Amino acid sequence: MMNGIRRQAVLYAVVPLLAMLALAAWQLARWRAAGPGGMAVLFLVLAIGAVPALWGLRMSGQVATALAEAAAVLRRLAQGDFSRSVLPAPGDPADVRDLAEQVNRMSHRLQAYLEALGRESLRLEAVLATMAEGVVILDARRRIVLLNPAAEALFGITLAEARGRDHLEVTHNFDLEARLERLLAGGPPEVFELRRAHPEERVLEGRLVGLARAGEGPAGALLVLHDITRFRRLERMRTEFVANVSHELRTPLTSIRGFAETLLEADPDPETRRRFLEIVHREASRLSDLIEDLLDLSRIESGRMAMRPGPVAVDVLVADVLDRHQRRARAAELTLESRVPPGLPPVWGDRARLAQVLHNLVDNAIRYTPPGGRVTVAAEANPEGFVTVSVADTGIGIAREHLPRLFERFYRVDRARSRSSGGTGLGLSIVKHIVELHGGAVSVESEPGRGSTFRFSVPVAGPRTAASQG
Repeated sequence: MMNGIRRQAVLYAVVPLLAMLALAAWQLARWRAAGPGGMAVLFLVLAIGAVPALWGLRMSGQVATALAEAAAVLRRLAQGDFSRSVLPAPGDPADVRDLAEQVNRMSHRLQAYLEALGRESLRLEAVLATMAEGVVILDARRRIVLLNPAAEALFGITLAEARGRDHLEVTHNFDLEARLERLLAGGPPEVFELRRAHPEERVLEGRLVGLARAGEGPAGALLVLHDITRFRRLERMRTEFVANVSHELRTPLTSIRGFAETLLEADPDPETRRRFLEIVHREASRLSDLIEDLLDLSRIESGRMAMRPGPVAVDVLVADVLDRHQRRARAAELTLESRVPPGLPPVWGDRARLAQVLHNLVDNAIRYTPPGGRVTVAAEANPEGFVTVSVADTGIGIAREHLPRLFERFYRVDRARSRSSGGTGLGLSIVKHIVELHGGAVSVESEPGRGSTFRFSVPVAGPRTAASQG
């Protein structure tokens, strides 16, 4: 390109000179007749004409060089190379120097703009990468342009795999397709719920807005997805909890009210009166137990339960709890036994709460074991620094399908039998929460007709345990 500009500049300077020489040659024949004086005038005219022609040739060469250099710099700018500037020579005309200055200024501004754009792009990428919400950008044909990492996790696909594909291949949601069609036709932004069943059940809140552009209709759509699965699950649990509490409270209150009204309206014989009062007392005790369990569960789940950790001797703890249940076990014709080996290391925890855990498990074992059965409490230390306590019975057992939900609030395998036995439905949930507060875990093994074994583990007392939980 530079050589072409120079050739054109030389051509523009030489053509006038050649034209002048041709004119002089045509006049030469006529001026010869004028003698030596005519020839002198001719040569003087040629000399005077050659000076501006040569000056024009020089100037056109400088301009051509400057233009060629500016063109090279602009070509490098188009390729993203800002390392070169236009450098005018000292003798260049003012217009050439001004051109060089404008090209250099444009180069600096363009470089600063691209650097700022790059920094903004990095910030945007960082924001999208750290967002908990999934972000999906689609073009006007509903093809995927961008997925952030959260959206990749929600849909189980990478951006490289999804880019350019129709959103239905990724979202598999025809409700979203209908909303996109309305939006891209000029409709308003929408907020809606989107449910996914794979790879796991999720409830997503979607916010769909159009991407503006000049002209009619949006250039695409922005979809922001917020995972509200946990909130919907908590909402369902809260609703179920309120319903269960209402039902559990209504049962004893109905019994108390009914027998109290009977005693007020009639004057039964002393034996009947005593039986009625015993029922009222039993239902009132059950109501009191339910309220206590609800308060305990509320304190545990809200983190307001006071814990007083310290070393606890497992053998003493087991002996105390079994001693409290001996009378009830004898009345139920059951055998209580302890198999805690001597020399077992103490555990680190709140003695009263650990006694509550063991009490609930032994109480359940007695409750669901027929006469003639046996309830055994055992304990052993393991190499991981925990002591595992087990409560095994020879009772009715539990079917396998119920085991995963046993520690849920108000979950009962047999509701009628549980109520008749006086249970609140919260004991195992409290057990699970207290054990987890101690850094342990609970488990259960059971088989219908062969009894159940509940286990919980608590860390062994030691300097590290005391430092971490004290």
